[in-house]
Amino acid sequence: MSIRVMIVDDHQIFRMGVKSLLEDEADIEVVGEAGNAQDALTLAEKLKPDIATVDIRLGGMDGIQLVRALKARPAAPRCMILSTYEDRQYLVGALEAEADAYLLKSNSYETLPAAIRQVYGGTSMLSQELISVMMDEYKRVASQQIQRESGLTPQEVRMLRLLAKGGRSLDIANELALTEITVKRKVQEITIKLGAANRVQAVAEAIRRGVI
Repeated sequence: MSIRVMIVDDHQIFRMGVKSLLEDEADIEVVGEAGNAQDALTLAEKLKPDIATVDIRLGGMDGIQLVRALKARPAAPRCMILSTYEDRQYLVGALEAEADAYLLKSNSYETLPAAIRQVYGGTSMLSQELISVMMDEYKRVASQQIQRESGLTPQEVRMLRLLAKGGRSLDIANELALTEITVKRKVQEITIKLGAANRVQAVAEAIRRGVI
């Protein structure tokens, strides 16, 4: 039984190229094409594809919104984002929409048939170039979580970073447009929050916790 694929992309030439590539695969069948999200939703309801390859930029409803809409339906297809964009916001948005894969058009063309088989079999996929983007996002979210748990404000975290670089109270005051007295008071508050005896220990504790 063939894997039924629907191609969603607003560039007809790209759709033609993907279709031509997949036509050479005995176990993959392109059952439909759409140039916008609304047509894709209509086709998906009618054709019940196993896999939908989806571009990010479609005009009107974008690819991420389309994935979310497709995933909300019964018997939802597995959705593979095929995009030229490496932006963190698109990657995170696609994953939050429960996309099964996010592949870059620049390197997915030749490997697309194999990727379709893997996604059809239940494997989630990410282009190699996007792994570092995802790791940076994970670190950012983890750092924010640690910051919240420590009770530190964004300004206090910034102060700790300046302290870690050897900044004096006057330097930090000038950097943050505060008075030197205010900085000294806030550093004392930071020290208490981190359970440290002084600013040096506070910086060390912030580093140990992963706050800075």
